[in-house]
Amino acid sequence: MLSLLQVVHDHWVCILVPVGFVFGWYLDRKNEEKLTAFQNKSLLFKRELMTNEEVTWK
Repeated sequence: MLSLLQVVHDHWVCILVPVGFVFGWYLDRKNEEKLTAFQNKSLLFKRELMTNEEVTWK
């Protein structure tokens, strides 16, 4: 019977790649939440958008 330590030692690449992907995805989502505060010019430059003006960041 293999111990958990031996399995991790033998398959560390197969474990770290998905864990790194999930951790990077989590950090990206948290950064995106911070950037939504600056979604358009009205919040960035403290002015109202014109009626025909579109948001600058989607």
